[in-house]
Amino acid sequence: MELQRILAKDTREAMAKVHALYGNDALVVSNKKANKQTEIIVAIEMADDAQKMLNNLHMPKTQVPAIAKSSTSNFGEIIESKIFKTVPTMNDDIATSSCEKSNAEAITAPQDRDYLKARELVDLVKKELSAMRRELKISQQIDADSALKKMPPELGVLITTLNNTGMPAPLSIMVSNLIAKEVEIDSAINLISASLGSAINHVSVLEDMQGVHVIAGRSGSENTLMALRLAKQKAFDYGGQNIAIITYNHRQTGSWSQTQILGLQSGVETYHASTPKMLEYVIAGLEGPKLTIIETAGINLEHQVQEVCASFPDAKKHLLLSADASEVSVNRYLQRTGIDWDSVMLSQLEQDIRPWPVINTLVATGMAISLAASDSSLSSEAFPINGAYLTGHCLSNLPLNVV
Repeated sequence: MELQRILAKDTREAMAKVHALYGNDALVVSNKKANKQTEIIVAIEMADDAQKMLNNLHMPKTQVPAIAKSSTSNFGEIIESKIFKTVPTMNDDIATSSCEKSNAEAITAPQDRDYLKARELVDLVKKELSAMRRELKISQQIDADSALKKMPPELGVLITTLNNTGMPAPLSIMVSNLIAKEVEIDSAINLISASLGSAINHVSVLEDMQGVHVIAGRSGSENTLMALRLAKQKAFDYGGQNIAIITYNHRQTGSWSQTQILGLQSGVETYHASTPKMLEYVIAGLEGPKLTIIETAGINLEHQVQEVCASFPDAKKHLLLSADASEVSVNRYLQRTGIDWDSVMLSQLEQDIRPWPVINTLVATGMAISLAASDSSLSSEAFPINGAYLTGHCLSNLPLNVV
């Protein structure tokens, strides 16, 4: 099988293209906003020559423990066998989680980092598929809900618009029930904003940011940029000599050189540590900075944060998410890790991005939001946000078409 990318102005047009190009049996892997358009990834059967090319590019063969056997192969098993050349034997989340843990413990050599990264990407695709199936079932329940059909036409348009902007189905059900007795769109939007805004916790981080703070997020979440941005802003309060940034990564990469350069431009000291002992040595050698920011690599995030906190149990832990992160990504790092995050920060909170999956999980878990940045620039400062700001951002400029 291979993955194909479809771009269109909205989900309806994108699905029409999918059906026209690949038929009604095309398997949708993900659906998200990209560059003000809807991006849909579908999996289709590959031609024989393309399959031969994939065979030449596959990852080194590995043995996967036989945990649960099945007479039929699901999509997740097919991905496993195509990329890793393994025998598909697992078909549940418990088996996958056990395998992930075993692989993370076994893969330590630098040459296996590519395997680990590919492993995480494949697992993410499988979780995306599971979430989309769940979304489909809930969406069918919404369509069958008589209460929704009894709404005034304007409110029906509002719910449809919210769904089209990426609102997860569980949140859509809650919002539908919330505004069921409203009669005007403006009053319904105000009710949604007030209810969701008050349901999201907020913690103040920037005003009195001292001690050790850990910023962690998956690759592409701009961990380094957020760490440098915060250090630069707090340098005005404490002075650059009282701030240190430490990149904690088991391997020095090309981004480390860029971190050093940007650190010099911001007037703050930058350091690198690849092991817990080295991290302790670096911090012990610092002359008592008021603020130490440790940013981790995106791969094997949970393990790295646990290593840092084992040496510095009082460190504040902040999860950095991209504002356009999917529901699977948000749940993966907020609900499925054993980390008690002190706050959630957002990157790339641009005007046309509506982080409904983040709101949905924050409401469900009670995690607190703290800071956000609007674009991928060091000159763009981080700013405090709360639930009211976040929901207001999502509800502003909705593309409502009321007839």
